[in-house]
Amino acid sequence: MTPRERIEQAIVGGEVDRLPYCFWYHFRTEAWFPQALHAEYRAPASDAVLQQYIDGMSRATYEFWRRYQPDLLKVMHDIPYETPEGLPFVRTADDWAKLTPLEPDRGHFGAQIEMLRRLRAMVPDDVPIIETVFNTFYYANKLCEGKLLEHLALAPDAVQEGLRTIQANLQVYARYALTVCDGIYYAVNGIGADAAPRAVYAEYFAPLDRALLESVADGRFNVLHLHGYGELYADLLADAPAAIVCWSDRSTTLSLAEGKRLFDRCVMGGLNELELPQMCRERVFQQAQDALDSIGRRGFILAPGCSVPTDINPEVLLAIREFALGA
Repeated sequence: MTPRERIEQAIVGGEVDRLPYCFWYHFRTEAWFPQALHAEYRAPASDAVLQQYIDGMSRATYEFWRRYQPDLLKVMHDIPYETPEGLPFVRTADDWAKLTPLEPDRGHFGAQIEMLRRLRAMVPDDVPIIETVFNTFYYANKLCEGKLLEHLALAPDAVQEGLRTIQANLQVYARYALTVCDGIYYAVNGIGADAAPRAVYAEYFAPLDRALLESVADGRFNVLHLHGYGELYADLLADAPAAIVCWSDRSTTLSLAEGKRLFDRCVMGGLNELELPQMCRERVFQQAQDALDSIGRRGFILAPGCSVPTDINPEVLLAIREFALGA
C-alpha cells in the first residue's frame, strides 16, 4: 500500500498491510528559524523574514519526512498569528475590538500557504499532507498572555467580539488550506480541566470548534486533536465531523480503547509523548504493542498523543517506525 491508501483504509476501518504511523515536532527552536517570528512577536513580518520562513520551513519539513517517512505528514503551523501594527498583545478589554480580518493568502497566513505549496511539490503525491490549525481558544489565550478566562469573566461581550474575529479568520484560512493540503489537523485547546472549566468551554468555545470542523468537513484526512492533560471534555465534540481523532490517551482520563468507543472512528495515538524522550527501543515497542492489543489494527494510527520535543533522539522516532513496519 502507499501511505495514502494505508491512511484511507485506516479511516474506513479496513485492513492494512501494516500499521500506519505518524509523529511530529515544532521547528521554532532550530537555528534557521527567523528570530522575528518567535512566539512573543506577532506584528506583520517583513517580506524577507517571511521568505526565510518559507524556505526554512519547507526544507525542514521535507527533510523530516524524508528521514522518518510517516504515513501522514502533519505540517506544523509555527508562524505566529498576525496582529495589527502596534498591537502585539491584547492587554485590555478594548483591545479585543482592534483585531482585524486577515486574508488567507496574505501576510503570515499567506507565507504558510506558500510554504505548503512548496512542500506539496516536494513530497510525493501518495503521501497525504495535513495542515495544523490551532483553535480560537489557543490564539486568544496567547494574544492576551494567558489571561483569556480572566478577560472573559470581566468583559464577556468585548472578548467575544475578538473571538468572532479570530474564528472568522481561522475558518477562511482552513478552507483555503484545503485547496493545497489533504486535510486539517485541528488542534482544540481549552477542552480539558487543565485549561478551562467545562461550563466555560461548553458555552464559549465548543460552538466555535464545532463550526470550524463543519466548515472543513469535506477534508478527507481531517484530524480532530483534543489537546490537554488530565480530564478532557471529549464528549462535547464526540460527534463533530473529522476522519481521525487524536488525544494524549496515556496522560488523560480517556484511554485509547474508551476513546475508540466514544468517537466510533479511526483514532491516532497509543504513545506517551511525555515519556518518549526517555524511552529506549524496547519500551517504545512495549507501549506500541500494548496500544495495538487494546484496539487492534483496524481504524488505528500509531502516534504520540501530541508533539514530541524537537531535540528528541532520532533513534526513538525510528523505533516507532520500526515497530509499525513490522506490525
